[in-house]
Amino acid sequence: MSQLTTRQLTIRIGNQSVCNELNLTIEPGQVWGILGRNGAGKTTLLHTLAGLRPAESGEIMIDNTSLTQVPRKQLARKLGLLLQQTEESFPATVMETVLTGRHPHINNWSWESNEDVEIARKALDIVQLSNMQQRQVDQLSGGERQRVNIACLIAQAPELFLLDEPNSHLDLKYQILILNYMKQLSQKNGHGIIMSLHDIQLAQRYCSHVLLIFDEGRTSVGPCHELLNRDNLCELYQQPLLEIDSEIGPVFIPDTNS
Repeated sequence: MSQLTTRQLTIRIGNQSVCNELNLTIEPGQVWGILGRNGAGKTTLLHTLAGLRPAESGEIMIDNTSLTQVPRKQLARKLGLLLQQTEESFPATVMETVLTGRHPHINNWSWESNEDVEIARKALDIVQLSNMQQRQVDQLSGGERQRVNIACLIAQAPELFLLDEPNSHLDLKYQILILNYMKQLSQKNGHGIIMSLHDIQLAQRYCSHVLLIFDEGRTSVGPCHELLNRDNLCELYQQPLLEIDSEIGPVFIPDTNS
């Protein structure tokens, strides 16, 4: 499985710094959560890690090779990105959409094989959309479309998953379903996962490591048990929090009396 590394990575949006000289290594089998306030640059960071936008400076490497030196089709077999928002440019069924995830594995000018179709079917089964294969995507709810997008990424079968708010539009049942599946991929198959999240408790429950994006490009990286504490989180979100002990560890909730 692939390893993703950044060296002295600096990213800016206009005059805003997302990160300054970030050194990060995502090892196979690790699940990373990106936490930060709205507008901190979580999406921009993921897009940069995926090679969709240039960094201000520094380097991104996959398996010790610069991301810019890896052919796009080869890169798509190593790294997959779940976008936060997608728009359908033309009418397509759920199955047709999920099959696009197989394109990095198909030779030019070739059609999808029976094996590709079976992989797509299994991906739809994972997200519990097997009964909607022939539905038009533009007829689905927001949550159903999100599950189609996740199925497409599962069918792509990258070694590294970059997920921009994977829980977006999903109700609690499907949030847990998807996060359980991603954690299983990391633990059993050694896939690396990095995802932006808004829920501290879910990050604590499912992630082995976190990347915290503070103001002015300051970041902290490390294991969850070291970084997810009341002091860091109060500073990160600029909101007083209460820490409550529970059977699964500390739970953080807003202190509405402060």
